[in-house]
Amino acid sequence: MAEIVVHCEDKAGKEIYTKVIQTALEDLLLGKSIIRVEFIAKEKEPYFILGVLPKHTRRAIKLRDFAEIVEQKKEGGKIIYKLKITDETYLPHLLKKIHVIDQPSRFEVVTDSDIDLDMEVYDAGKDFIDKVMDFMGRVFPEGMRIKNTYIDKAIVCIASERPLKDEEIEEALKLKDKLEKMNTAGYY
Repeated sequence: MAEIVVHCEDKAGKEIYTKVIQTALEDLLLGKSIIRVEFIAKEKEPYFILGVLPKHTRRAIKLRDFAEIVEQKKEGGKIIYKLKITDETYLPHLLKKIHVIDQPSRFEVVTDSDIDLDMEVYDAGKDFIDKVMDFMGRVFPEGMRIKNTYIDKAIVCIASERPLKDEEIEEALKLKDKLEKMNTAGYY
């Protein structure tokens, strides 16, 4: 599970936000993909900053990562490929990108689409960022309609119910910088 740090003046609020963060991480199965979550609650202002330091697991999945071409033949001006699927995890994403002529089994696909083993089938990074944004939406209190998000090695979002002040944005950027300077063991 990710290390969770909550900065909140109210002790009860700190406990509640910690529990909300833990629950949201568990619900979205993000706990093992994140090194650290840091939450700053300025309830009197009000604005909130949520920072996430992910593990370096985000990468694009290519066809070669889960399939191989076992046969290819020219038929009527088109090349027909028979693919052997070695890992079904990303098969649904592949099936959305190609024209399937036949699928004799869950481990075989026949297609007349152009096939390149280096073609990107699934962008795990984009899906991960979408999950983190969903997580952030679950953690922020309702009514926080103004949001700025900064995405790089760390993902930081600041939210408020009113326009953000420059010093608040600066605080969010400082948290992003702090998280990005941490090593993968979670220490400074």
